[in-house]
Amino acid sequence: MTPAHFVSFFRAEADAFARVLETGDLDAPVPACPDWNLTALTAHLGGIHRWARGAIVTGPGPIEEPDLPSDRDAIVAWFREGADALHETLAAADPQTPCWSFGTDRSVAFWLRRQAHETSVHRWDAEASQGAPGPIDPALAVDGVHEVADMFFPRQVSLGRIPPLTRTLRLTPDEGAPVVFAGDGTASVPPAEADAEVAGPAEALLLLVWGRTVLDDPRLRLGGSRAAAEEVLAQALAP
Repeated sequence: MTPAHFVSFFRAEADAFARVLETGDLDAPVPACPDWNLTALTAHLGGIHRWARGAIVTGPGPIEEPDLPSDRDAIVAWFREGADALHETLAAADPQTPCWSFGTDRSVAFWLRRQAHETSVHRWDAEASQGAPGPIDPALAVDGVHEVADMFFPRQVSLGRIPPLTRTLRLTPDEGAPVVFAGDGTASVPPAEADAEVAGPAEALLLLVWGRTVLDDPRLRLGGSRAAAEEVLAQALAP
């Protein structure tokens, strides 16, 4: 995945989210976020877009999620304004430019990757609120699984949000390389030594680690210890 790929995915996913806003039920609940309806999800994602742009342009600041008006046109315009500004910033920036991030990669490249995934998963959420979530591109989904394994999971442990794992789980996307969740996420563990494996389409694995689907999803194939897989997946591998 190149920086240009991430910029392109961000643009496509943000546009798809906006299309849901243009015609969807703004009061519809978001299945994966039971405290939110589509309007609240929009406030969250639009706030994240503005926060991420600020991190690149001026440095870290608070995430602001405003109370949006009930007028559909105003909601769509507010969301598009933030997405357009972030897209312009991402497309114009040198990916290697130093900037603040909450990961170990302190460059614009971090935000290129992160915002493509943030927007993709929440686009899926928005469409799910209307009962018909569309697919996530396999290449983007493979990278998203790796992002959880190599960035979010170790961070969750280091921040004390979850304990180091005592069982190991391998996720094997049909379209890409496997990842292993083990220990505190900092040590390399051979995939063959995992206690359990879940294989299947990258989209289903991505939705699994983000709590959008379950181990019994018919697209997924379980090998090894089910108890080990359930133990690992019970942890908040991503925030």
